[in-house]
Amino acid sequence: MLTSGPIVATVGPMRRRKPKAARKEDVVRVRLTAEQKDALTRAAKKAGLDVSGWIRSIALREAGRS
Repeated sequence: MLTSGPIVATVGPMRRRKPKAARKEDVVRVRLTAEQKDALTRAAKKAGLDVSGWIRSIALREAGRS
């Protein structure tokens, strides 16, 4: 049986993009040893954040002290 239109399958809920002003598009790369990355990952998990969010929160807090 043929259908008259395209078949579209969705894998999960659609995610809308944030407004341009709210998007985080810049990237900072940091070189770490595996042990350092593990330590940061554990600390972030303990705080209930992903590594990026955890590092960002600490870095911005410290930047505010300057």
